[in-house]
Amino acid sequence: MRKPVRIEQTLREALTGPGRVDVQRAIGWDDSNISRFLSGNQGVVIDKLDAMVSAVGYVLITRKYLDAVTTLGEVGMHCECAREGLGECGRSCK
Repeated sequence: MRKPVRIEQTLREALTGPGRVDVQRAIGWDDSNISRFLSGNQGVVIDKLDAMVSAVGYVLITRKYLDAVTTLGEVGMHCECAREGLGECGRSCK
């Protein structure tokens, strides 16, 4: 089973890797802020959260939205029946 990607892991990689400067610039931090954050001695103020999440390549969406996209993908993209106006997947189209 695949292990879920954790935001902590993503932030650590972003703040120590080659794109670090871009993240620092987006949230207005210097090297000492990064060091304190990674060691657990500094948090992120609420008005920097969106910038930080965006800088590491993520966007915030709801689980409800993901569930809807998944359902529409299963039914709409792969259902020849529905595309031909013959009903939803799982029904006999022929």
